[in-house]
Amino acid sequence: MKHIMLITTGLTGILNASFEVVDRLQKAGYRVTYACPHDVRERVETQGFTYVQLRPVQQQPAPALSPSLSRFQRIYQTVFKAGWRRRMAIERLGMEQFEQLLKDIKPDLLLLDMELHEHIVTAYAAKVPFLLLSQWFSIWESAGLPMPQSRIIPDTDQEAAVQKEWREDYEKRRKKIRRQALKSGYTDRRSILKLYARQKGFPVEEWLPYQWPGPFAYRSLPVLSMTHEALEFPHQYRENLHYIGAMVYEKRKEKAIDPNIEERLKQLFADKQKKNKKLIYCSRTTMDATEEYEFLDKIIQAVSDRKDWILVAGTKQAYKYTATDNIHLFEWLPQLEVLKHADCSVNHGGIHTINECIHFAVPMLVYSGGQHDQNGCAARIAYHQLGIRGDKYKDSVEDIQQYIEAVISNGLFKERVLRVNELASSEKDHLSFIIS
Repeated sequence: MKHIMLITTGLTGILNASFEVVDRLQKAGYRVTYACPHDVRERVETQGFTYVQLRPVQQQPAPALSPSLSRFQRIYQTVFKAGWRRRMAIERLGMEQFEQLLKDIKPDLLLLDMELHEHIVTAYAAKVPFLLLSQWFSIWESAGLPMPQSRIIPDTDQEAAVQKEWREDYEKRRKKIRRQALKSGYTDRRSILKLYARQKGFPVEEWLPYQWPGPFAYRSLPVLSMTHEALEFPHQYRENLHYIGAMVYEKRKEKAIDPNIEERLKQLFADKQKKNKKLIYCSRTTMDATEEYEFLDKIIQAVSDRKDWILVAGTKQAYKYTATDNIHLFEWLPQLEVLKHADCSVNHGGIHTINECIHFAVPMLVYSGGQHDQNGCAARIAYHQLGIRGDKYKDSVEDIQQYIEAVISNGLFKERVLRVNELASSEKDHLSFIIS
């Protein structure tokens, strides 16, 4: 039986998605060990998967300079102690444990989160076969393809704007990276990773240094993207990029839900069914408290006078609101369960939330949180007509109400979501086919 070790950063989105990866691999007959530098043992073992804890990732591997040092002392430490600090930084990466783990477990294949650069370098040096795991659409520059963080929806009139955005972002990142390296005496994380890679014989020319996400993207190594190829923008596809489809683990065990909340949700779902109401699910988990409060206030106003709608929202600000017949806010919600009953999702453009909406065929109103790849995800939803892209800074209460009405009543959005949902079933074998 082929043994696969899967390693992710442990961040919530990719963690939840990776559970489906493990489940599919096990069903295909592989033995899978889950490993992570972030402590997610309880979450993983709750799903019934085998788990190994790795040492934490060192975002600042070099020893920190004491804040009590004078300006002269800091310059001295940065310049004349740089060699010692770099050697200490390599040690603090702690890859000896990972090297030993690879020797002990002897996996036949590694699936490695493409942000775990020191693990990728170590696996390469140990000559263990690996594939990189991505939670994004294509992040590589290609003619007419906007950057992952871009709001641009591509067409023939936008090619110059797309190219300009790539060039400006490249130059901005290049300058920032050089400043960080010089200021730290080349002991910043990126410089230390390059030094470690050279020591291990990893081809540093494989790294694309000034591209999102920092500090590195990979030029040609094989990458598995946990996204729907049907949602991509038209472009020249990168070789060795394989779309394996969205990973939604419908059986995932969430944290224990308060019985009172569980009962309240059951009553809401029953009321929706009995009275033929439409359920709007709003998830806004990436905003700061002030921004979230202001946006939710607009959503509530947009829904409050529509007695044929029910708003269910998850927010840390839930305690600030009083429930009404059609407004219900919770500090935490089992998202998969709510989406089973939703007619419209108002979300921040996170790829995993989008994937879960598609899984349950829920059209969307997307207000990008503006972080990471959320702008690009929102643009793809608008481009492929799986919903509407709003503007949280410009849209009024009336705009939001009209958009929700359109998402619910315009059959085109539902039809397009269902189409991608159907295509997803044909992608389910891609993972095991590529690995085999």
